[in-house]
Amino acid sequence: MNIYLKDVSERDLSLLFEFQNDPIANNMADVPARERAAFYQHWRQNIFANDQAIAIGIWHDNILVGHLVSWINDELATENEPEVRLIGYWIGRKYWGKGIATQALNLFLQQYITSPVYAYIDLQNQGSLKVAQANGFVDVTAQYSSLFTKDNLLIFKRDNVTS
Repeated sequence: MNIYLKDVSERDLSLLFEFQNDPIANNMADVPARERAAFYQHWRQNIFANDQAIAIGIWHDNILVGHLVSWINDELATENEPEVRLIGYWIGRKYWGKGIATQALNLFLQQYITSPVYAYIDLQNQGSLKVAQANGFVDVTAQYSSLFTKDNLLIFKRDNVTS
């Protein structure tokens, strides 16, 4: 399988918008789609303009199939971990179930992440749960129960950043 990663650019956003505008994917991840203007604004203001954010496209056989992002999240910070990095990803639905997300996340963790990393995953999103667990993430939800407003949201953590 020919999977590689490269920085997301402005020209990639139209396809990434279409991926996130899929009602089946939105339901699976329990994440609402953004309107086009809000989507572009989010990427420009919160990702491209954020020096601590990482935005990487997932490419399979020279086709953009999704993206991985990582950012610093202050809500999870503790005295022992003052800087907490989260990751997220989105794969176009027609590429689900092919091992692309698992391999891409593995590459991303090897190439871009040098510290413990966390992920929020909806309990119903079995695909993402499997991808995270295959890459060494463990459920640490009980340690952060005060953060939750949704019963079905889990927090996963990966301490060891080497595969």
